[in-house]
Amino acid sequence: MIGFILVILRWLHICAAIVAIGGAFFMRVALMPAAKATLDDATHDKLREALRTRWARIVHTCIAILLVTGGFNFVMLALPPKVEPMPYHAIFGVKFLAAMGVFFVASVLVGRGEGTAKMRANRAKWLTVLLVLAGIIVALSGVLHRVRTTQAPHAVHVQQ
Repeated sequence: MIGFILVILRWLHICAAIVAIGGAFFMRVALMPAAKATLDDATHDKLREALRTRWARIVHTCIAILLVTGGFNFVMLALPPKVEPMPYHAIFGVKFLAAMGVFFVASVLVGRGEGTAKMRANRAKWLTVLLVLAGIIVALSGVLHRVRTTQAPHAVHVQQ
């Protein structure tokens, strides 16, 4: 039964990442350039606000799913340790910090706070930063999988 739950949690984790990062990628490479090239400023501002409102719910839901499923998967591996702590935990730590960066930037871009308005004013730059961090996370996930599957035979193969 636990194996089935782990598969479902992994699936939810990957789907949430696909939705969040895929949406950011679409906005950065397709929507933003097309809107800038075809819309007047007033219409562009209305579209941006309509998108922000709808996208914020999706971003926050994806972040919650990623935190819950990622946390559960990590606990299943780390407590008690089912992987050798080094280098797994060090690599995971970098992945976790990159994920926190993605969550922060994504939250800022869908937020309304005045303290982060300067970041929202330069959406293209910050979406690019978000996408680079997401690429790092994907690369580190592959490394973690390799570390996990090449360790001692007693290691449980739970996906992060």
